[in-house]
Amino acid sequence: MYLRTQCFLNQTEANFPQVKYTAFLYNDALVWSGLEQDDIRILFKYLTTSLFPSCLESEMQAVQTSPYSTRTATERPSTGHYGKFITGPPNLNDTSLGKIPRIFVNTQGTKTDECHLLVYRALSASICLMVEGSYQLNLDFCRAVDQFLGPQLTVLASDMGEQYSKRLSNSGDSMKYIYFNHMNLAEKSSVHADVSKRAASTAIPPEIVKLMSDVQADLIMTGNDCELIVKGPGDFWVVGKKSDQRELYFVSQKSVNLIEVHGMCS
Repeated sequence: MYLRTQCFLNQTEANFPQVKYTAFLYNDALVWSGLEQDDIRILFKYLTTSLFPSCLESEMQAVQTSPYSTRTATERPSTGHYGKFITGPPNLNDTSLGKIPRIFVNTQGTKTDECHLLVYRALSASICLMVEGSYQLNLDFCRAVDQFLGPQLTVLASDMGEQYSKRLSNSGDSMKYIYFNHMNLAEKSSVHADVSKRAASTAIPPEIVKLMSDVQADLIMTGNDCELIVKGPGDFWVVGKKSDQRELYFVSQKSVNLIEVHGMCS
């Protein structure tokens, strides 16, 4: 799925040479970015703490006041896809381009690029298009972007949602994980979530938590992208992966062998 996402972004940049950089988010978590680490951290904070929440609030108000709000979420819009601009023209049949922020990115260390920030969303997937600042945005360009991104992003977001749901249903309580992204400081964990609601039988023993810490220390010491699999007491397995500023740790309590553990976490 990651390679499919990257291929989709490459196709987008090839079809629209005015787009200098792209970034892709799913469920408001960063999947891929063409920006430097400092730039994407600032952009990610703006998106998740300002733009996305304000957009969601506007949508909720529109649903509450619209006489056509009885349409269910499963009904497909008349466009044939669920894509729409978050920054950009609110209505492609209108003459207004809407509000399009300008941002400044520093990808080469010495030169700062000014770009238009177009954010397009379908279902739970969002793509950020950073368009050359000197390019004069127009409705024809936005319509072309909508026709290209809308159908493909809708399908990609739907497939991601299905894959995510399958993994959750297959993992159950026997698999826990901790994820940390150094690029945007994003963190996700099924180890710490709803601790008060979990039964004692599902809690991770202190010695396994210490083992996870030891695995993390070993990964940091290597300095390279790598993977470690360690067998702990009581049928516990700890898997640590480090790749491109991202760290992912799995804890599983199953009576399986090394090959099966690797397959579960791949």
